[in-house]
Amino acid sequence: MSWSFLTRLLEEINNHSTFVGKVWLTVLIIFRIVLTAVGGESIYYDEQSKFTCNTQQPGCENVCYDAFAPLSHVRFWVFQIILITTPSIMYLGFAMHRIARQPEMQIRRS
Repeated sequence: MSWSFLTRLLEEINNHSTFVGKVWLTVLIIFRIVLTAVGGESIYYDEQSKFTCNTQQPGCENVCYDAFAPLSHVRFWVFQIILITTPSIMYLGFAMHRIARQPEMQIRRS
């Protein structure tokens, strides 16, 4: 990857993004990643160890806990990070595609 390609990519992104949008998205993504990495694992490290079941059947604790909390908090936060970053990644893909086609479009216009 050359510097000129990276420069054109950043210029293309800059043409269609507002300052507030860039700052908001950056702060939101960084905050969620830091929160998930630092706080998530330490808070919810062993969610199931203190969970008790009202029967003594084998496997009851796993089934009861899955019914109580079907989705782990850490996994949910990671899912949110993925959902938040997906539009930005898709736009980066679009910008890369557009930059790759610029020479072809200039030839057609000439």
